[in-house]
Amino acid sequence: MNDKAKSATRFSTGGFTLIELLVVIAIIAILAAMLLPALAAAKRRAAVAVCLSNQKQFALAWAQFGDDHNNYIPSASQGNTTGDDYFAWRVQGNYVPNPPALPAATMACQFYDDLGFQQGALYPYCKSPDIIHCPADTRYNVAATPSWCSYSMVDSMNGGSDGGSSSAGAQPDYRVHFTYDIKHPTDRMVINEENDNRAYQINGNAVEENDGSWEPYHEGGGDDVPKPTQFNTMENGGTAGWYDSPAAYHLTGATFSFCDGHAEEHKWVDPPTIAMALSSNPSKYGVYPAGNFNACPHDLYWVYSHIASSVWQ
Repeated sequence: MNDKAKSATRFSTGGFTLIELLVVIAIIAILAAMLLPALAAAKRRAAVAVCLSNQKQFALAWAQFGDDHNNYIPSASQGNTTGDDYFAWRVQGNYVPNPPALPAATMACQFYDDLGFQQGALYPYCKSPDIIHCPADTRYNVAATPSWCSYSMVDSMNGGSDGGSSSAGAQPDYRVHFTYDIKHPTDRMVINEENDNRAYQINGNAVEENDGSWEPYHEGGGDDVPKPTQFNTMENGGTAGWYDSPAAYHLTGATFSFCDGHAEEHKWVDPPTIAMALSSNPSKYGVYPAGNFNACPHDLYWVYSHIASSVWQ
């Protein structure tokens, strides 16, 4: 073989040099660093879109229930615990009578929460039980306290706190019971996301629940019912504060459905609110107020101004 042929053979069988390989690897790393945040943001936006779709279905089902029941609204409670609680919007998994055994290869939290929703008032209007789960809610991966249901209904929506348990004496029934009691439906929330980490046993399986209704308010002193004057004094640092926890499944935000049928995402801004919403500690429900108005003025004002009640509008 002559020298010219040998030279051609060397060029035809030659590979990348080490420097060329390092350059290619560096370019791939730079592209990955640029694309991964964009992909993560796209995933978050997709989760918000699904969650808002769930909320809109809840709102429409809530309105349809009222149309079919002479304007009576479903109960925010999740079990037969009050005289008005004949139409719980969903039944907590641990309140389901005679719950069946858990099927093989099935998550207990999903199975029992879905079963409870199927026994609730909204199920006939949205027959996809998995809408009770937000895709950004990953608590089902927590072995000690797995949870599936991401949502609760605001207690003032025909919930369990009727005013009779106050240590200061009987308070007015602050709840609304009929759709025509709601004066500003575009501003009054129905269902919210909640991060409740209290666990129950169902047939020997640990299932975490968004227990009962969502009470973001509290009179204090062990009572659930807010006084009518509480909302007038909260700006002066009164006892108004977080009781039941908000959620922040969307970075620092949560979704809400409203009485007129729309849904929206709201971003929390006060640090104590965000800390509570992200916390997985079940003992956070034993502290009141978790953050009073002075500590959480923006978030508490937003929440309180979007709650329907018979004693304030």
